Amino acid sequence: MSELISRSELERSKREEKFVLLTAQQVKKDFAMFGMQVDFSGNVNFAYHELFQQLSVHVENLLTTNYEKLKSLLYQIDLNEKELTRTNSDLQFPSISELITHKILERELKKVLIREYFKEKGQ
Repeated sequence: MSELISRSELERSKREEKFVLLTAQQVKKDFAMFGMQVDFSGNVNFAYHELFQQLSVHVENLLTTNYEKLKSLLYQIDLNEKELTRTNSDLQFPSISELITHKILERELKKVLIREYFKEKGQ
C-alpha cells in the first residue's frame, strides 16, 4: 500500500498541519515503546528539522551501542533493510544514521497517510 503513495502526495502531506501533527504523534509513540523520548514543539513549519535532530541522535546512539534494539525499532516502524539501501535521491544524507532517520520519518508519515485513507474509506 505504501507504494501507492506518490512522491508528490508525500511531499504535499509534509506541509499539511494535520498530517505533520499525526506523524509527530506516531514518532513519539513508536520511540517511547523503546524508552526514547521525543519532544515536539508543535511548530509545523519546523517539524521535520526538529524531529530529525532528535531522532538522528537516538539512531546514532543505537547504531553504536545497541544494534539489536535499533533493528527492533525499525521492525516496529515497519522499515526493512531493502528500504534502507541508498538511492541517488538519498545521497544528500552523509551518514547512515541520517539516512535511517530520514527513512523513519518518511515511513511514519506513510503510516499516517495509510491510516487516514482507510479511515475515510470506512465512513
